[in-house]
Amino acid sequence: MSYPQITDYHEAVQHPAQAFIDPDLKQGAVAENNLGLPLVMSGGFALTYAVTTPRRKCAVRCFHREIPAIQQKYDATSKKLRSLAIGCFVDFDFQQSGISVRQRVFPIVRMDWVEGDTLGIWLDKNFNNQRALEKARTDFVAIARFLEREGIAHGDIQNGNVMVADGEIKLIDYDGMFVPGMHPGNGSETGHRHFQHPGRRVSNFGPGMDRFSFIALDLSLKALIEDRSLYSKFREGGETIIFKANDFADPQNSEIFRRLLAMPKLKGQARSFAAICEAPLAAVPTLDEFLSGRNIPAAKAPINATLASATKPAAAYIPAYPVVDALNFSAALQRVGDRVELIGRIVEIKPGSRKQGKGRSKRYVFINFGSWRGNIVKISIWSDGLARLKEQPSAKWIGRWVSVTGLMDVPYETKLYKHLSITVQEEGQIQWLDDAQAGFRLTSIAMAPPPRDRGSTGAASSGSPVAASPPAAAKPKTLRPRSQGTARGHKRAGRQQPIPATAIAVPVQQGIQSPRRFLAAIPQWMWAIGTIIALITFIRMYA
Repeated sequence: MSYPQITDYHEAVQHPAQAFIDPDLKQGAVAENNLGLPLVMSGGFALTYAVTTPRRKCAVRCFHREIPAIQQKYDATSKKLRSLAIGCFVDFDFQQSGISVRQRVFPIVRMDWVEGDTLGIWLDKNFNNQRALEKARTDFVAIARFLEREGIAHGDIQNGNVMVADGEIKLIDYDGMFVPGMHPGNGSETGHRHFQHPGRRVSNFGPGMDRFSFIALDLSLKALIEDRSLYSKFREGGETIIFKANDFADPQNSEIFRRLLAMPKLKGQARSFAAICEAPLAAVPTLDEFLSGRNIPAAKAPINATLASATKPAAAYIPAYPVVDALNFSAALQRVGDRVELIGRIVEIKPGSRKQGKGRSKRYVFINFGSWRGNIVKISIWSDGLARLKEQPSAKWIGRWVSVTGLMDVPYETKLYKHLSITVQEEGQIQWLDDAQAGFRLTSIAMAPPPRDRGSTGAASSGSPVAASPPAAAKPKTLRPRSQGTARGHKRAGRQQPIPATAIAVPVQQGIQSPRRFLAAIPQWMWAIGTIIALITFIRMYA
């Protein structure tokens, strides 16, 4: 089945009475961003919208990639979860005929809204709260033990799929869950790389999928309890706690493993975890076995905690999401609707304000990686996001390399330009990079497989979904917001608005590629020059 994409869903959910089949959702209102467009959160296979109805607030998941046998999987999951006496799951309702998009009906999942923080945001607030960390660790151990006993696996335990509400842990997003009665090996995703064994594949779908993730979680929380400074250094833009995929792939040259080995209370478990990372996935023990030191695979080689200065660089960057070069507009356009890691050097800071209706004007800031007059990729920070930033965007940001993880939203287009944007809603999304780290990460783009059609269900080499992004030809159209307000510092399609007098900018040359990126482009120039020389020689020979 070919599923709608983000622009199609955006158009549909702006009219809930016509879009939704569910009588309650028909009366709902979809949360919007500052441009009056639907506010969307992206999962591996679905776009999630917040819908407030007269009765309650819901999270509505609309699928933009295919999950084989989705109805059977959700029916089995629902039946099993409703029989459990544990409060870590959220009530949900799978609706095979849930939403009408362009006169076709598609499935949705309606979930109860959890008022709380994702684990990543909660850690931002509580990484130095030892008592809160101890409770969270105890709760995770209890959940892991319960799921192991019931033969259940969530499939993608990570910061974004764990909510903390009033101190209680809730697991969300059940697209890849395994429950008894399902056929092992018939998976559809491989989970977040910063929480998964490097050998995880879709064929590993089964009751043991969460073992590695729970071990990584437990050891990470223990490490923060011992040394809270680890969090700010290793949190990776809120995408992990202290471990990254590169650490799992090469523990021998991992800085965080060496740091843990130097901590007397953790060095034993750090060695055990390193051995688990290097062993086959089938050798991963349960969390209880890990905590008691049982069934730990033999280590390939001991990690020397004293050779910090002699560590060789990683062979390649292993990202959690596809890396997008902020200067490559066409590549970014292919990733609309996907969660990506955007990397670029800032060249413009453009503040402004916008007023909707009779309310007060709200501030926003656009962070540009090129001149706003052209087709560019940018970062949008609206008033809510600005309120959460400890450091406000300013001229000091210009010229700095930044990595931002988020959803690549639909294009915003006028007669003069087309802009693509990632919205920053939390401080943790922004990660500052030096030149070397930016070049290292951008180099991974050349080694990544090209985007494949969204309908594909073949195994992916990494990342959460097995299906990838649309082909280059599938360019998303421009979407207009339902409600039009007035804006200062932004151009609306078809009519000009004043350019903000307070715009801070530097020449676009400040966004010039780093030497590493320039060197990577040389082979293309050599081919072009060689072709020209060959043509000239050919003409001279036969003229």
